[in-house]
Amino acid sequence: MVDVTTQDLARRAVSCKGWKWLPGMRLRSIRAYLRVVGLNGDGALRLSWDDPGRPVEGDTYTVEHIGGALPDLTDPATVGCLLFLVREAWNDHTIAARFSDEHGLWIVDGNRFSGCAFCYDTEAAALVAALENGNG
Repeated sequence: MVDVTTQDLARRAVSCKGWKWLPGMRLRSIRAYLRVVGLNGDGALRLSWDDPGRPVEGDTYTVEHIGGALPDLTDPATVGCLLFLVREAWNDHTIAARFSDEHGLWIVDGNRFSGCAFCYDTEAAALVAALENGNG
């Protein structure tokens, strides 16, 4: 197992063929934490500040505006969206991430693969590895 930073892991995620921004994902970009609140038909993202003290709903940015943005893989909603992307990439809606007490690792498995094909210290790392290897 290779020790990677969350930022390195996020870079690997966005470089995957199956990567796309989804509503609910939290990102680090322009100024502060933002959350995707919607997708426009032209591919632009509607973003909102992820700060209860500064609610701004529906600002629109193109993917080019947030070109350097990375997903916040410590955010539970973003990790849930990552699981959805893995299921799409493998065309397998049985895929799940679970912690194995026996191995002391997070395991991603489903009908298309099982065992310790994707076993890592964190759920996000296991999901990113599965996305990198997806058939999507």
